[in-house]
Amino acid sequence: MMKILYITLEDLSLHKGSVTHIKEIVAGLQKRGHQVGLIGRPWKSIVLSSLFLLISLFGKLPQYDVIYARDYHTVILALLPRLFFRKKLVYEINGIANEEQKLKKDSFLNRILVFLIQKAERMATKYSERIVSVTPQIGVYLIQNYHCFPDKVKVIPNGVNTKKFHPIHDEVLLGEWRGRLGIAKEEIIIAFVGNLAPWQGVETLIEVAPFLLKEVKNIKFLIIGDGILKKAFKEKVNNLGVTDHFIFTGMVNYKEITNYINIADICVLPKRRLKSGYSPIKLYEYMACGKPVVASKVEGLEFIEEEGIGRLVESGDVMRFQEEILDLIKNPEKGMMMGNKGLLIAREKFDWELKSALIEKVLEELA
Repeated sequence: MMKILYITLEDLSLHKGSVTHIKEIVAGLQKRGHQVGLIGRPWKSIVLSSLFLLISLFGKLPQYDVIYARDYHTVILALLPRLFFRKKLVYEINGIANEEQKLKKDSFLNRILVFLIQKAERMATKYSERIVSVTPQIGVYLIQNYHCFPDKVKVIPNGVNTKKFHPIHDEVLLGEWRGRLGIAKEEIIIAFVGNLAPWQGVETLIEVAPFLLKEVKNIKFLIIGDGILKKAFKEKVNNLGVTDHFIFTGMVNYKEITNYINIADICVLPKRRLKSGYSPIKLYEYMACGKPVVASKVEGLEFIEEEGIGRLVESGDVMRFQEEILDLIKNPEKGMMMGNKGLLIAREKFDWELKSALIEKVLEELA
């Protein structure tokens, strides 16, 4: 049995993919017989929460064998305590933070922030014993830009809890969930789940709507999630005159997301291209619920077409995105076949229990 301290500055009370990842890995390692402590973000203030985490590390670290730190900022906070107590450090990286920050704003101050994040990511890479990356592209970036040794990086993609996410065949239950959202039985639902952030590409789905509605009138676009672009997206929907066809749920209880996905006919993943590539939890949740997927042709999502579980479209190609969705609407049997394939692959390759076992191997190498 190993004693592992998982540290993060994520707010563990929120219902989003990053929190899901943390809780599933902690639960998976505990299920495998390890003692796992978890320190999350106690307050909204990042400064106060960082100070709390640093103090907590000095108090709790003697009880543990290894620190498992999510993202670069927690690695930086852990550097002094881990040296003081001579503990091993694993750095889990889920995206290239400086690249994501660059997309948020084009200003002088933001360029300074991007530079500082790059320096922090370089330091986190250098001083960690092992790095767990959710995509191979992130690993390549660390090797090429931060001079990381290749054998230091272990690629372990994200996953899905296939016990929580599964197809629902109860028509009464599905009808109730449609009713809650004001969606009629005969209406076709196209769903997106996730953070409304710049790299998600949700604007592509919004721009598709007027073209699709010319062909098929009874469509509802279901946007499940929250984020900094929610207000802008609502304004865009209003300007295009399709407000009546869009439902923005905001952040919902994570336990209910499987119901939202199950009422959908088609699920979408219109990503923007990033150097980090993608391993999106929402994709595996779509698959585990047996839904066909229309996604952007970006690194990390190639298997969608290779495995026949959906369609890929060049990022930002509105007309092609519309064509692929329309084809699945007109040929539902294709979507059913894709959904069935996706379900099998989710269970065979992407269950969180499989991911926890791989992370356990990384930790055991340090024991």
